[in-house]
Amino acid sequence: MFFISIIIALICLICSICININWIYDISCYLGYFLAIYLVTFIAIIPGFHYVFNFVSLLLHKKDKKSPVKKEEDVTILIPVYNAKKSIEETLNSIKKQKYCGNIYVKIIDDGSTDGTLELLKSMDLDSNMTLIETKHQGKANALNKGLQTVCTDYTITIDSDTVLHPLAIRNIMHKLINSNKKTAATASCLFVKNAKKNFITKLQEWDYTLGIFGVKLMQGNYNSTLVAQGAFSAYKTKMLKEIGGWQHCVGEDIVLTWQLLSKGYETNFAKNAIASTVVPEKYKELGKQRKRWARGMIEAFKKNKLLTSKKMSAKSKFLACFNVFFPFIDLALLIFVPLSLIFLAFGNPLLLGWISLLVIPFGLLLCLLIEIKRKNMLKEIDCKLEKRSFLAFLVYILVYAFILAPYCLMGYISELINLKKKW
Repeated sequence: MFFISIIIALICLICSICININWIYDISCYLGYFLAIYLVTFIAIIPGFHYVFNFVSLLLHKKDKKSPVKKEEDVTILIPVYNAKKSIEETLNSIKKQKYCGNIYVKIIDDGSTDGTLELLKSMDLDSNMTLIETKHQGKANALNKGLQTVCTDYTITIDSDTVLHPLAIRNIMHKLINSNKKTAATASCLFVKNAKKNFITKLQEWDYTLGIFGVKLMQGNYNSTLVAQGAFSAYKTKMLKEIGGWQHCVGEDIVLTWQLLSKGYETNFAKNAIASTVVPEKYKELGKQRKRWARGMIEAFKKNKLLTSKKMSAKSKFLACFNVFFPFIDLALLIFVPLSLIFLAFGNPLLLGWISLLVIPFGLLLCLLIEIKRKNMLKEIDCKLEKRSFLAFLVYILVYAFILAPYCLMGYISELINLKKKW
């Protein structure tokens, strides 16, 4: 399936190059050959390759066979907490409602909260399986490692202090991890937006989580190479976590850890039916800061893990990880392409918005349709329903979402490349 997807995507890539030669020539008359080639490559050709590869990968993937349910193993949940007074109770209550037969031990690590979170936790009547650990404020990675030191179970789950679990979440993510092969070190969950109806910014992110992030993880999971076992809700084999020394003190601790596991030859997958909801930024500036942090985390992962020289890392994982190299170039191309397109259009010249550039949009819509079908089928399996999403937000998401976040992503890439001071 992997090589078939690559071959079909490469054929489409060659066709795309042939089709776009005349477009490049037309643009070069105004902007020069270098900029024309750069824009067409990273606005049309590379994204088109990615869309086709993802589409074929998802289309050819066979439905997972239902494996017999093994013993539900004991598991420890690590919850790093920093100034989470408003959300921590709901998170803990969602753990109490889990339909899971194995023992669940919860380690709540307060990372030096200053908003009364620690006092609230001390005043709560915590269950006997819940332990409160106090630490000085040194960041999320340090809090997780403090908790990891106390884990005695074979499996560890991390969740954020604002994550709310579906009642079947732990059962489904553990079932996926336990029934995976011995090389599987981590299983990522399916995250949706908890505060989706708050405003238009959160509605945009709702589409990103249900189409973009879900679709990417679904594709990567098919190849046992999920690139981010996100800290908001993921499950790990404790032995492998301790083998690599836990989480590194960095901005993108979850992506760095995932790539570290992959570099050692381990595999990661995706439990599409292990659903949790998380709070997303409600203001554009906050969303930008988050994406800046994610972008910086990706560069950290490249710097801390020698992917190309790793002899243990699978070819599939290397291919998927190395594709991320194109992201900074795509973001920069977007920042140049969109304003120039509007300027040309204002003077009655649709050169940059011609039919050739718009071919990428139908490919993207076709991919979105396939992801949406798979998402709905998954929700039916666990009898879960989500509220309707905004169609206007969908249009904005498809057309300009990547563009409005591109400046922050570029700042994240540059910040890490020039080693600016990190803030936690």
